[in-house]
This record gives sequence, C-alpha cells and structure tokens, in this order.
Amino acid sequence: MEQIESLILAGKIEEAIRETETRLSELQQTDFHQIIGKDLLHLQSGLVKFLNEFYETIEVDEQLDIKAIYIEMNSFSTQFQRWFIHLLSYDSQHSVDNLDWLKEFSGESTNSMTITGYETLQEANQRYMQSEGYRDNDLRQACELHEYLVILRLQELVKATVAANKGKAAWASVPLFVTAHDFEDLMYVAK
Repeated sequence: MEQIESLILAGKIEEAIRETETRLSELQQTDFHQIIGKDLLHLQSGLVKFLNEFYETIEVDEQLDIKAIYIEMNSFSTQFQRWFIHLLSYDSQHSVDNLDWLKEFSGESTNSMTITGYETLQEANQRYMQSEGYRDNDLRQACELHEYLVILRLQELVKATVAANKGKAAWASVPLFVTAHDFEDLMYVAK
C-alpha cells in the first residue's frame, strides 16, 4: 500500500489506479472487483456546477478569499446509503505534510454532491460490514484495495475537472485537496 500512497502524493493518479486494480485483480473474485475499470468521469459537469456555486457563494456572497479548497468524500465504507462529497474553503494555502489546518476552514458548502455510478459498491460495502466480512483476511484485503480505488477515482475526477477548467473557472486556479473522510493519508492536491 505504501507504493500506492507514494504515487498519490506524487500526483500519479493514473499509475496508482493501474497498480491498485492490478493488485485487486490478483485476489479471489469478490463483489469489490466490480470497481475495476469503472471511473467517475461522468460526474464532471455536476462537479463543475458544484464548485462554481461554492466558489461564488464563498467569494461573492460571503466575501471570503479562497486560497485552497478541500474536497472530502464522506466515510463511504461505513455510510453505505449515500456517497457524497463536501467542500471546505481555506483563506491560506497549506501542505499535506501537516494536516492540522483541516479544522481551520473559512467556508463550508451548505449542501453536498451525491456520487452516482457506484450504487452496487455501496451495497457490497453494506453486506461486508453487516456480515463482518472484515474477519476474512482475503475479503478484507479486497475491501481495502477497493477503498483505495474509490478514492483514486474521485481524485481522477477532480484532476480531470481542474484540467478542463484551467483559465475558465476561478476555483481551478487554487489548490484542491482531495480525499475521503478518515483517509487523509491518501490526500491528493490538484493544481
């Protein structure tokens, strides 16, 4: 897993996806394997709208200066009913070396954006947790790799969305920190 974490920190999201999918495909088939080859890029236009509205609310309505945005997916492995992302803004730039700054946000989205396309994975997570699948070492390993892939696919979505909106949207010019709740060690910074 350290190799995958290193790839994320280096911004090599596509390579990290390939590595994680390869490792998952080497394991015995589980419900978690359905994530292999399944991205979230269909959510790009919704993410653009969500970020545009957030940026306008914080910068214009609340008159706060945004220097960084934190995009956090909910604790998806235990919250199977709805997977979503939430936004926080910061009035100064930060690094991933020390994450104490996460609690010092200046603005917060009042709503969230639902992640669609992974509903069968949500069901797989629910079955896994309710059946205590984590007691099975092979199943637990598949679940952990799938968790990495969910986060990586979110990061891939943000990376592609930022690249497509450079010079078009103000939020695309600030660092966007991307991960899921309780996975801060997998933080990716889209610039």
